[in-house]
Amino acid sequence: MARLLAQGLIWSLGRPTTCPVPTAAALSRARARLGAEPLEALFRATAARVGGPPTYRGLRVLSLDTLRIETPDSEENLAAFGRDPATGEGPPCLRVAALADETTRAVVDARLGPDAGARAVLTWPLLRALTRHVLLLADFGTLGVRAWCVAREHGAELLWAAPADTALTPHAMLPDGSYRCVLDGAGDCPEDEDETGVAVPVRVVEGAVAGRPVRLVTSLLDPVRAPAAELVELYARRWRFREALAGLAGLATPGSAHARPAVTAASALPAAGAGGGHGRPEPVPVPVPVLRSRSASGVRQEMWGYLLVHQAITVLLRGDLPGRRDTTATVGRDAAAAVPRFATHGPGPRPVRRIV
Repeated sequence: MARLLAQGLIWSLGRPTTCPVPTAAALSRARARLGAEPLEALFRATAARVGGPPTYRGLRVLSLDTLRIETPDSEENLAAFGRDPATGEGPPCLRVAALADETTRAVVDARLGPDAGARAVLTWPLLRALTRHVLLLADFGTLGVRAWCVAREHGAELLWAAPADTALTPHAMLPDGSYRCVLDGAGDCPEDEDETGVAVPVRVVEGAVAGRPVRLVTSLLDPVRAPAAELVELYARRWRFREALAGLAGLATPGSAHARPAVTAASALPAAGAGGGHGRPEPVPVPVPVLRSRSASGVRQEMWGYLLVHQAITVLLRGDLPGRRDTTATVGRDAAAAVPRFATHGPGPRPVRRIV
């Protein structure tokens, strides 16, 4: 990687010269001096300018996903991230929560933290940042009224996969096969918060993704405004963080990142007792990159680096989308401002053969 970057510097400087490749030890020391904060700052500067047009009935579609990534089993990583909260075993794990634009596939916000108890800590700031004219696709381990209300606080619309054990009793059947019900908030709050009796009206859409039954809960109550078949199709195309990272590391399974899963309507689901319960579709197993840093700062630095590379590739691949031309320019300016200028001496740049 260092050799490729050195070749890129030769090309960008426009002069036929050589650029020394730093040793692994020198790179490690430089990374330690840099820390994680500059990479996080650069990511947030670029993510703030990520735009995307409304793509579903006037709504901009975003996707929220979380991922647990193993880190080296060092004392510092263990102190910072902890082991598997369920078993207390295994290597320390970093939890990443990312919010992405479904059209551009660019990440608009992200949070990093320890895996233990991190879902709410990491995802709630992302939920609170949602605004009107947004439709959020998500897959939560538990479907609670508190998280739902946090996400709806500023008027965002939601389309979430419901776990199989969520009680969703039909109150009114709708012409497209979906039905209305309520999410009961009783027991969904800590003892010091009394929300007993809180009920949130929702609409439930049942369908299948890649041959597996799925049950979606949405705040879009009108079946005319948001037909059930369209919502299942939207969820089937949902961006997943694991696939994005696997693609960066060259580990993605063939067709996993961009393949379009088979989608069927609720009427095509297996009959009751035919096997499988309504719930979330099982994700395609896709490997993710292995973080190598034995320090907590280095782990965070690696992760922000992966996110930055993902952003850069997204800008390059999606530069022809509406509104992306300005984004490409501003991202380039942010990157240029974040690195020192190289002093050059002697004659100006000369045309050289491109190095590939």
